[in-house]
Amino acid sequence: MSDLRMPSPDDAADSRWRSSTLLHRIAASPRALLTVLCTMLALLGTVSWAAVTVLDLRDTLERSEQEARQAAVLFDSHARGVLESSVNLLERVAGRMDGRGIGSWAERSLAEAMAVERFGRMTLIGADGSVQFGPSVAFAEPETADGLSLLVRPRPPGEEHAIQPAAGYMAGQPSILLARRIHGVTGALDGALLVAVPVSALAPVLNAFADHTQRLVGLYRPDGLRLAGAGVESLGILPRLEPGGERVEAEWTVGGERTVLGLKRMMRLPVLSAVAIPRPAVLAPWYARLERGLVVIVAGVAALAGLSLLGVASLRRETAARQALTEANVQLELANAQLEQRVEERTSALSSANLKLSRALEEKERANQAKGRFLSAANHDLRQPFQALRLFHHILMERLADPRDRSIAEKMGEALDAGEKLLHALLEVATLDAGVVRPQLADVPVSAVLDDLVAEFRGMATEKGLVLRAMPARMVIRTDRTLLTRMLGDLVRNAIRFTDAGRVTIGCRHRGRWLRIEVWDTGAGIPAEQLDNIFEDFVQLGNPERDRRQGLGLGLAKVRRKAALLGHAVEVRSLPGRGSVFAVNVPVVGTERLQAPVTVQDAAPAEAGDRLILVVEDDPVQRDAVRLLLESWGHRVIEAVDGEAALALFAGCAGEVPDMPKPDMIVSDFRLPGRFTGVQTVTKVGERLGRAVPGLILTGDTAPERIRDAVATGCRLLHKPVTPDDLHDAIAATLSERSSARPVDGGEATLENQSVA
Repeated sequence: MSDLRMPSPDDAADSRWRSSTLLHRIAASPRALLTVLCTMLALLGTVSWAAVTVLDLRDTLERSEQEARQAAVLFDSHARGVLESSVNLLERVAGRMDGRGIGSWAERSLAEAMAVERFGRMTLIGADGSVQFGPSVAFAEPETADGLSLLVRPRPPGEEHAIQPAAGYMAGQPSILLARRIHGVTGALDGALLVAVPVSALAPVLNAFADHTQRLVGLYRPDGLRLAGAGVESLGILPRLEPGGERVEAEWTVGGERTVLGLKRMMRLPVLSAVAIPRPAVLAPWYARLERGLVVIVAGVAALAGLSLLGVASLRRETAARQALTEANVQLELANAQLEQRVEERTSALSSANLKLSRALEEKERANQAKGRFLSAANHDLRQPFQALRLFHHILMERLADPRDRSIAEKMGEALDAGEKLLHALLEVATLDAGVVRPQLADVPVSAVLDDLVAEFRGMATEKGLVLRAMPARMVIRTDRTLLTRMLGDLVRNAIRFTDAGRVTIGCRHRGRWLRIEVWDTGAGIPAEQLDNIFEDFVQLGNPERDRRQGLGLGLAKVRRKAALLGHAVEVRSLPGRGSVFAVNVPVVGTERLQAPVTVQDAAPAEAGDRLILVVEDDPVQRDAVRLLLESWGHRVIEAVDGEAALALFAGCAGEVPDMPKPDMIVSDFRLPGRFTGVQTVTKVGERLGRAVPGLILTGDTAPERIRDAVATGCRLLHKPVTPDDLHDAIAATLSERSSARPVDGGEATLENQSVA
């Protein structure tokens, strides 16, 4: 057994004595003392630098994780805004069909058909994988190339009616395919409904977030397969997240490289917004700081070694050695202070960069909003001078007698016509997008529509040496005659414009419950890859110089909008070098019957002048132009610059001042300074006079909400610039309605009362 005993007081005293002796020897030897001090200082500096470096590494990784999380959340909000309309459309349409089978597709309402045309391209697939409706679909995953596995793939309980995303192509265009199953009456799977969101719709968002070198951004399914974005095709099985959940993975492998991965799951879709930042990119600034710190440490150690050598060589100069040691200590402290300062500067620089990035995103959003306000204001302000020029030009033409002077004035009128044509085209597009146009459906003989088209465009075709012919038809269709005539008119106008020789033919084909009204031409034709693009705004093929004589590129865009309103499908076929065929499918309700001629009484003539009209306009040039024009027509005019000034003209209450002039109608701008708009001014003056006063609103604002607000009041609405003839007709019609005691129409607006000249 070993000898175990407790240390005695003598042993402890002996240990203390040895330590004291060692310290005395070190203190007595300047060389040993200097060596020990230098070694301790080197260790202290190295440990300090290592601690700062580790803390800096941790802060760098935490900042990268926070950046990935914030970027994923922000990207998710933008991507969700792009997908939202298509998801709503799919939920609405599939919800109606589920439980009724895919055969219920034909029972869709007009509003639903309009929504399908406006918000997305839709395909209906049967249970056998065949396309029942819509363009062709191809899935990017090999195992779902025919679409069958998407239908029969087992689903967890509760997800039978959930939307399933997939990557693929619709009509050859890369798209995100959103699919939902459709069940029959018995509950058996009957097919699936797919809505395609073009990947190009997400391109601005992806480009804004991803730089393809430092950060990758994309939309992925929970199984890691990519739906949109650049980079690897799969991230692997992603962590499970609840709808709206967020997560950051600091050690996620992407393409064999470790990355910081930020994830955000959408609320209504099993789609994850992923932002991946490679760890080498995250740690690159830290490695740079690490290299600089190593240089400083090596320099410090080298300095300490030099001091040691200097101390050994200067043992005989104890005072000089101590002074050198003191200086070395000062230099070391300065080096440590500089190192800490550099770390603080780098940390501050990173914080400042993050702050600048956030401010840059805010500035971008404000810039987009400012751009929208600028375009709206510019559109309104451009109409003001056009309106004044048109009215003054009309007055000038009436006063000029010299043929040379009238020729110059006519050239001025041609220039005004060119500018107004562009504004009127933009106005019609804005009116259709405003949602205030409501189709007035009725039973219409198709022969009447064809006769109107031939009468309108026969002269234009003759000028180009073309033959314009309409094949006779006796079918009765259900449509809005005005909207359909304008749709077909845009198609005929395009056919004549792009046909140099030959003929333009309008014909009909009866197919079951539908009548195909077709416009044939013998023009140059349209390339197959451009058939989808020609219906976009301002798209013109073969006119890169934007020659206004070849149109504005809005004709087919307006056709697409009107077709959506009416629920009529528009189709196009074309052979380059042979010509094109545009077709509109219209429901048939019967056959036209020959009727006995009906005597049509002439409309009551418009009322003559010599009426008192109140003109409310803050622009003095516009006010003078309207006043001069009205006076030239024989009317009496009183003026006001805003709503308060108009009310001040009738200061007393109704009936208090018998001789107070009471206007027969009010012509007012919509935007007025002060508290009241033009519509409110008309209402307030009527209240002040104790009777309703008819109003005519002139405005250059084409914002959809402005059109809805003005039309809802019952006032007539004309958009600037308005021709003197249109203004004269509107005033005469308003005065006639008042004299016949008919209320101003306050119902739904049509293209006719939206003053698209």
